[in-house]
Amino acid sequence: MPRLTKRIVDAAQHPPAGQVFLRDEELRGFAVRITPGSKTFVLEREIHGRVRRMKLGRYGELTVEQARDLAKVKIGEIASGKDPAEDRRRRRQSITFGELEQLYLERHAVHKKSKSNDVGMFKKWLNDWRPRRLSTITRADITTRHAEMGAAGHTTWANRMVALVRTMFNLAFDWGVHPGPNPASRIKFFKEVKRDRFVRPDELPRLWKALQNEPNPYVRGAFFISLLTGARRSEVLSMRWEDLDLGQGLWRIPETKAGRPHTLPLPRPAIEELLKLPRLEGNPFVFCGRWGRKNLYNVSKPWLRIRKEAGLNDVRIHDLRRTLGSWLVAAGASLPLIGKALNHSQPATTAVYARLELDPVRAALEANAERMLTYRKTEVPSGD
Repeated sequence: MPRLTKRIVDAAQHPPAGQVFLRDEELRGFAVRITPGSKTFVLEREIHGRVRRMKLGRYGELTVEQARDLAKVKIGEIASGKDPAEDRRRRRQSITFGELEQLYLERHAVHKKSKSNDVGMFKKWLNDWRPRRLSTITRADITTRHAEMGAAGHTTWANRMVALVRTMFNLAFDWGVHPGPNPASRIKFFKEVKRDRFVRPDELPRLWKALQNEPNPYVRGAFFISLLTGARRSEVLSMRWEDLDLGQGLWRIPETKAGRPHTLPLPRPAIEELLKLPRLEGNPFVFCGRWGRKNLYNVSKPWLRIRKEAGLNDVRIHDLRRTLGSWLVAAGASLPLIGKALNHSQPATTAVYARLELDPVRAALEANAERMLTYRKTEVPSGD
């Protein structure tokens, strides 16, 4: 068979059964496989001592010359040591994103305190990728999703999404379920502006009133303790009676974000609030969940209700922790003391609270201005 051309392929008859091949004499291994229902370009090549046949595409979807060019590309890949047929087989056998999600939750996220954040990310932002095989998820897919989330105002979550997917693909490689490259690597994150929101003195009375109007005593108590201790939401909601020594006014948090226990002195108003809470038999948690089972888990909806009533629509739950830090700064507490109270591992984490409260700076500048301006009334000696 001479060089394959469109005329030759068009003239070739379909067999009534089985398959026949038209092979190109110019490009060794390049051929057309003809069956009763189709004409398909293939490339036959010896790879690692075995003759492998790989499909290039159907005639009609590819022209003869396009198929020839593709065959040359595959021959170049084989010459460099690759096995296109094996790569394609692996792509077909690649697990889905949803299957990797389950492996990630069972093997990796189970050890994370922020597992619920990952679950929320899968549900809200990555749900449509679950049926897709890992080999089909490209860098373009991830950068597009990242850009879409950023355009919707979710820049922080967009960055967290990329970080999560990057970790998942790294783990997939380590676990041997996806040998391909990581499509989430080297994607540039959005610049994140650190929040400095806290409840100011003029806002606090409205928040106290809204909390007093909250009908659920456990929700009310949880936010009360959050404000007075600065503890993280997960730490407050998982508080157990066995962790408390109300006589000594101590709360021992068994495991914190830093991975170590932390003992926190409780101010008297916090102790009084805890003593008001009803204890449910058989439930070890201080802040009981719905139907009295286990503990409160998701307090986002109650917080939306409370902050709306208080007129604090831009205050998030984590801002309550920041509020304690800023109020301690305003009271003159040292940064090491604040770091101890908030159980910070690094001094740099505590330093952010120093910039949240401007009143001490204002007071110092006001006093200094008064001192400097007293000299404005002093007569300047004449030069005579």
